[in-house]
Amino acid sequence: MKKSKVKSQKSKVSSGFTALELLIVVAIMAILLAVIIPSFLNFRRSSLLNTETQELVTVINRARLLSVSSKNDNRFGIHLEAENVTLFQGATYTAGAGTNEVHAFNPAVTLSSITINGGGSELLFEKVTGATSQNATTTLLVTGTTASTTVLVLPTGVVTIN
Repeated sequence: MKKSKVKSQKSKVSSGFTALELLIVVAIMAILLAVIIPSFLNFRRSSLLNTETQELVTVINRARLLSVSSKNDNRFGIHLEAENVTLFQGATYTAGAGTNEVHAFNPAVTLSSITINGGGSELLFEKVTGATSQNATTTLLVTGTTASTTVLVLPTGVVTIN
């Protein structure tokens, strides 16, 4: 008779997790997520800013190199706006011209301040030398944050990132 009692007690033991164990696991996961998510978002913002800064520098350098090579016997320049930069051909910018190359920024990035010596929003490079009489400074800003990068175009046409 004693053997049957032991068997019945063993069969009542069930395997599984208690509510306390599940609560502890959920709490640990919440703490880990609270630490990981802000780091991931900062990394994403930084990566986005770097990518868009390099895109802007590439467009500026392309305009300068096209001017140096005097492609189509023309000068080239860039037109800066908050949401995009346009590479244009000729002495003046004409919106919608067939030769324009518009490079739109990611919607999370804007050009927050555009300062061009002599005013305006166009930067024009000289044929052969690639120099410009309108040195410029502009700042790319990730919307909703303080993350930013400043791009400076020197009178020689050389681009620096600060």
